[in-house]
Amino acid sequence: MKQIFHPICIRQRTLSILARNSNLPQINPSSLSAGCGILTRALPLHWSLLPVRTKKRGMEYQPKFLKRKRTHGWLKRISTRGGIEVILRRMLKGRKSLTH
Repeated sequence: MKQIFHPICIRQRTLSILARNSNLPQINPSSLSAGCGILTRALPLHWSLLPVRTKKRGMEYQPKFLKRKRTHGWLKRISTRGGIEVILRRMLKGRKSLTH
């Protein structure tokens, strides 16, 4: 059977566990208002210094034509044994474009 906890019960239990594990003083659950965060009063000061991810992702690739040619181009592939193997594998597979 599934137990249903009211938010105040979960808040009280979470705060008491945190206080017990991190040597914080016990917090009276009646002093908490309904709108306050669960862990706002129980966190140590150094926890606020932890890094937070706020930067948007998806802008990492900024293409540069010359760098792409120097890294994945025909001259680079032909100049090393591993590069020749890459070209041969792509030839055997029937690729239309062997290098960039």
